[in-house]
Amino acid sequence: MALTNYTTLKASIANWLNRSDLTDEIADDFIKLTEADFNSKLRVRKMIAQTSFTVDTETEALPTGFLQVRDLYILSGNTKCPLRYMTPSQMDQIKGTSITGLPSVYTILGDTFRFSPKPDSSYTAFINYYKAFDALSDTNTTNYILTTHPAIYLYGSLFHAANFLGGINPQQVQTWQSMFATAMERLEQNDREDQFSGSPLQVRSEDTVRSAFSNNFSTTNT
Repeated sequence: MALTNYTTLKASIANWLNRSDLTDEIADDFIKLTEADFNSKLRVRKMIAQTSFTVDTETEALPTGFLQVRDLYILSGNTKCPLRYMTPSQMDQIKGTSITGLPSVYTILGDTFRFSPKPDSSYTAFINYYKAFDALSDTNTTNYILTTHPAIYLYGSLFHAANFLGGINPQQVQTWQSMFATAMERLEQNDREDQFSGSPLQVRSEDTVRSAFSNNFSTTNT
């Protein structure tokens, strides 16, 4: 069975497990666990997103689907000022000061950014970040992972299903776990190779990416 969408994925999971009693709700749990796994482990170009937001208070919400910062800048006039990351404990050491000004450091607490100094005005921040792949659902029936690397979904779901259902040969469970890891490694390898292939998906060096990222925001705000 071809893995082309959310429905065929759930059917394939049931077929591989030889379980006619596997409900959609249970299969969906295994799929969600697989998505949590690859979103926490993968960092490939298709996950990179850019957005801007206003910083006028000490805390601001993280972007939708946020996983990890690549670059974070604040615009002061025509100057792009990179923000330095601090751990929450480091930020606590400077919390409570009455100093306000252009934020220069940030940390992440739960689903929010926290900035210091507290902004003395309304600033525009630009972020280049890793974003989670869109989850599969009845209304979002496919995504980049399922379209290009369906083995990640299949073997990840089988591995999580085996741990939940029990009664499956431990060697088979290990095989599915290994194939899940191999499928993710293959995606990462393909991503690295595309960086130097000269294809339209080619990724430039970190310095070049940062420069283009900065110039893009400069153009947007001039």
